[in-house]
Amino acid sequence: MNDAILHADVQAFINENLDTDILKLVFKKSPFAHVSAKELAEQIEAKRKINKKLPTWFTTPGIYFANKLNISQTSSEATATYKASLVDGNTLADLTAGFGVDTYAFSKKMKQVYHVETELELSNIAQSNCDAMKVSNVTMVHANGIDFLEQTKETLDWIYIDPSRRTDTQEKVYFLSDCEPDVTLYTDLFLFKCNNILIKTGPLLDLSIGQAQLKHVKEIHIIALNNEVKEVLWVLEKGFKGEPSVKAVQLSNSTTEVFAFLRSGEQAAVPTFSLPQKYLYEPNAAVLKSGAFKLLCSRFGVNKLHPHSHLYTASQAKDFPGRHFEIKAVVNYNKKEIQKLDLGKANISTRNFPDSVATIRKKLKLKDGGSEYLFFTKNVDDKLIVISCSRLLQTK
Repeated sequence: MNDAILHADVQAFINENLDTDILKLVFKKSPFAHVSAKELAEQIEAKRKINKKLPTWFTTPGIYFANKLNISQTSSEATATYKASLVDGNTLADLTAGFGVDTYAFSKKMKQVYHVETELELSNIAQSNCDAMKVSNVTMVHANGIDFLEQTKETLDWIYIDPSRRTDTQEKVYFLSDCEPDVTLYTDLFLFKCNNILIKTGPLLDLSIGQAQLKHVKEIHIIALNNEVKEVLWVLEKGFKGEPSVKAVQLSNSTTEVFAFLRSGEQAAVPTFSLPQKYLYEPNAAVLKSGAFKLLCSRFGVNKLHPHSHLYTASQAKDFPGRHFEIKAVVNYNKKEIQKLDLGKANISTRNFPDSVATIRKKLKLKDGGSEYLFFTKNVDDKLIVISCSRLLQTK
């Protein structure tokens, strides 16, 4: 960590050049004796990338940014804030703390937080940023998280861990046993040190596999940000033996939408079906990841279009966890019938359909965009159909 980057004149230069071509900066001589052109470019590029992802870091003076890989791997501020809503008590150890976004969020809920990190550079950066953000209840620990747990005599209320999903050669891995550390090997140690564990995994981990490999799972939170699943959170509680609740969480700029259920309820649910009615509903990404396809029918009074389409319809407006549309027309998947809709461009989605969006656009010569939405899918009679609709704004 180069402390000279935090000098007022260097910080002013960074802020004044956020829109400057990075390559031009790299090949120009640095105006500062103790900060290279490469370092300036790295700070500017990182700050530019986190404008929307980490608004507090972007607007706080004197923030020191980590490298591009660390910034890309860190939680967004929105997902970190949601994590913090799940914990309470006095002490929490963030065992894979990195740049410190989750640590910062936890510091708003806990009396004492330990930022445990193996890379000294990241520990120093996190300390500097805590100072800049006037956070005083975080203790930096330069150590391996497992070593810290084995050695500490501190009584913890929570342990949080985000196992690395990359190998030494930066290849991505997806199974818990391939992550570092392998949390399935250390669950007993975690529960010996505290009663509550929060584990973050990637969005591609199968829920059934995760539940089978982890002990005492009380809750599973599937977190989507602006309709893209970012992470899955596993809440473990010492001694818990019941069925975990699943919460599909959709975060957006203005709302938090939560659909909670038990997987046994989904297994027992009996779906209802119908042809397209007045309204069309598309589940958000978190609900789709959760697999709660049948339960949506009884919970929200909607009908599925087809057993495998995961699109829903109703004759009346519903408070549904996802996108809402009003159906304008339904036609067969026939070029002449679709041409009668008289559309030059449209937003196209496919669900349980043999042709890809690219193939459909080529066949129909439809440009992307506009206010019209076309869903290409199958109906309850297994026929290929096209649903033309307009999107409705949700009331909450």
